[in-house]
Amino acid sequence: MRADASLMTTDLAPNRELLLQIAQQLPAAPQILRQLNELLTDVNSGLDAIAQLLRRDTALAGRIIRISNSAAFGMGGRVGSIEEAVNRVGYAEIYRLTGLATAAQMAEQNLSFYGIPGTQLRDNSLYAALAAEALATRTGADSRMAYTAGLLRSTGKLVLDRFANRPPKTAAPFVQSGTGGFLNWEQSNFGCTNPKVAEMVLSAWRFPIEIIQPIGHQYADTPKKGDRTAAAALLHVACGMAHSAGHGLLVEQDCWSVTAETLQLAGLTPPVVSEAAEEVKFAFEAIKGAF
Repeated sequence: MRADASLMTTDLAPNRELLLQIAQQLPAAPQILRQLNELLTDVNSGLDAIAQLLRRDTALAGRIIRISNSAAFGMGGRVGSIEEAVNRVGYAEIYRLTGLATAAQMAEQNLSFYGIPGTQLRDNSLYAALAAEALATRTGADSRMAYTAGLLRSTGKLVLDRFANRPPKTAAPFVQSGTGGFLNWEQSNFGCTNPKVAEMVLSAWRFPIEIIQPIGHQYADTPKKGDRTAAAALLHVACGMAHSAGHGLLVEQDCWSVTAETLQLAGLTPPVVSEAAEEVKFAFEAIKGAF
């Protein structure tokens, strides 16, 4: 299934400036995550700088502390501050921990026009992120980039749902629209699709292209050459894994056709995907208890 419709192609479409304004109303956690990635790739960054960054968003910092005190991250003694959390988990786990908190913060509200409960969105984002990370580790791809792409892949849906809830509400919710396929529904109602909106927003937030392009082509079972083919195919497989595990999004139930060609593009084989799926299943169940 392809999602290559361009942004702003009908009179119904919101303009770029409005979509970016709406995106700025989303939690700041994704932008903190981007800056954290930059710090972690800088060998001169210390734990103090990481703690200072995470403290800038008090809500995110609070979530990180709560998650770090969960059984999934049992650290032997209660963590009372962001500094303690950072110092205990160290560089290896702080990005994943912040990613978990980011997913929870981004999914605080239901996506009413898509018919997606917030908890379902959170679980889907987490599962797709863990699956993409596990697959990337097995193919030699950048696991942090893959994890982030899985985590933020629904950014466009968050923006479009907020746009649809602005008065006057002229769009019909997907489940009531009778439209065959939610990407067609998006194009019909907004003149654009969620992966294209995600590309625009994440570009404005200065995320690396290694994250932006796979998200933009996540629905394509055979991504075109030049579209970060392997990374996009890997994200497609990861989303298919989330769906098969019962953590997919209802609107996307017909989107994940994982073919032999898709696997080949991603550098994967069925046995490797099965092995990763077992790992992700246990990791997700352990992490889910943190919420």
